[in-house]
Amino acid sequence: MAELVFPAVALALTFLILMPGLTLVSRAALARRRARASSWADFGGDGSFAWLVAPSLLPVAWLASSALHQSEPQQAAVRCLVEHTPAALTCLDAALLLGVLVVGVGVAAARHLRGTPAVRSLPATHPLARRLASLAAASPGLRGLRVVVAHQAPAPVCSVGLWRPRAVVDACFAEGADDAMLRAALLHEAAHIRSRDPLRSALAALAFALNPASAWLAEDLERWRHAREALCDALAVQRGGDPLALAEGITRAARFSCAGEAACGVSRLCGRPAGALRLRLALLLHGPPSPRRTLGHLALAAALVAALAAPHHEGVAALDHLHTAVERALHLAP
Repeated sequence: MAELVFPAVALALTFLILMPGLTLVSRAALARRRARASSWADFGGDGSFAWLVAPSLLPVAWLASSALHQSEPQQAAVRCLVEHTPAALTCLDAALLLGVLVVGVGVAAARHLRGTPAVRSLPATHPLARRLASLAAASPGLRGLRVVVAHQAPAPVCSVGLWRPRAVVDACFAEGADDAMLRAALLHEAAHIRSRDPLRSALAALAFALNPASAWLAEDLERWRHAREALCDALAVQRGGDPLALAEGITRAARFSCAGEAACGVSRLCGRPAGALRLRLALLLHGPPSPRRTLGHLALAAALVAALAAPHHEGVAALDHLHTAVERALHLAP
């Protein structure tokens, strides 16, 4: 049982102290971003996304790298002062910690993927599928976009897929929409795909599943999602989409958001935050904001590299010191 003490202490400190502390820092930073933004759509930038996922990703990356470092055979004699398993070629404590961490992250990822609704696409020979394919082929801003039409899609128009994303259009939505509306909607989804939003949304869901204090950032995550929609509206207009057609499509799509209503022709609004919907429409009708590129992704990548590399530098090996302290406490215990 002594082998479980260090993994339990390390996990408790990481998930119950370090993550909540970083979450509070991120919450303050996001509040500052909201106060300084010239438009609410600016909150959908890369910097906001980095602050949302950093409290989870950085501690997990650091803990995994630290456990891997301590599992190296040459580290066993240094860190594992208590001879739990004399014949072991590695530090059993650190190996257990790494195993628990990998299994936990895997379970969280599997739960997210299992909750992703399946898409039943219509055959490419279906008239609606041919119509959407012709629209995509005729629009320069849509070339290369994979488009499918589906019955009871997760949303009237959405992007699905992590590695090979595609735009999905609900058959009911497509039947009553004109070409200008469909083209604008596809340009909006193409902007999501070019910005890797399906992958970022999945990463955010995983980060929030791992963070016990994620509720403190839940409102900011929703703000980021709504702001992303506004920024993709702006990119769609920049690439040739008709603002009025896109605004009409947004309103039409909102009428299909009632859970449990699969029939075509839903005519009432429900299930959508009315404030965010009005802001998106106002931005479209009065001039959408110009999307701004930030260094949020680069900063997040640099922080992840630092979290992975730090445990292998003796001067900042915080988990090594914790492991040694736990081992000494166990060795002195009666």
